[in-house]
Amino acid sequence: MSKISLNKRIEAIKLHERTGAPMAGPEVTIPFGALVEAAGADRDREKFRYLGELYSVRRDIFLAATKADEAEPAPAAAPAAGQAEVAPAKPAGKEAGLKFEQLDAGAYSAARAKVPGGWLVTCGAGVTFYPDPQHEWDGLSLE
Repeated sequence: MSKISLNKRIEAIKLHERTGAPMAGPEVTIPFGALVEAAGADRDREKFRYLGELYSVRRDIFLAATKADEAEPAPAAAPAAGQAEVAPAKPAGKEAGLKFEQLDAGAYSAARAKVPGGWLVTCGAGVTFYPDPQHEWDGLSLE
């Protein structure tokens, strides 16, 4: 299974691992940017895995948060007899990926990456967004 990144946060129900039945308790917030793995459909709901746990959410919410309907383009028509098949050209542009720069945070492992509207900051396993539209932050604390 391939991992899909969420383009917005969603509220999902945690499912029992063996039975697939909904677990008691409130819905769980799955954050923006989380990597999920589709695990099949059940009526009007989509099942998926997040951090190894099984969850369920309404299909329309899942599709909107993953843009699954735009993930794979429709197949092109087969070339007519006598015509050579031409591979589509790759668009010229930047490679996808985040470029993190290490921050001097003493005993902590911290890094930041420039993203639209600010910085994506990591410290250990935690990640947060620091709004800074002009990217003026030099990576240092005030004191």
